[in-house]
Amino acid sequence: MPDDRLSYSTDIRNEDPTSDHQGAFKRGWRDADKGEEYIEDMHEELTWHNLGWRLGVLFGETSDELKQELFEWCKAQQNKR
Repeated sequence: MPDDRLSYSTDIRNEDPTSDHQGAFKRGWRDADKGEEYIEDMHEELTWHNLGWRLGVLFGETSDELKQELFEWCKAQQNKR
């Protein structure tokens, strides 16, 4: 059964991510590591911040290198759309 925390209606991420977006992604992941739950409204739109949180929920604490690799992978996937 899909996890409702991982679904979204609209992807509003910037198509050319900047270091600010990368920072938001990593902050979201840290929020997940701390066990923070996002309110339901935050699940409607996909942002770099809550994408980091969503992956943090899935993978938990990981190395900075893996977080960076996943950010780069997400960025590459977004560029393919």
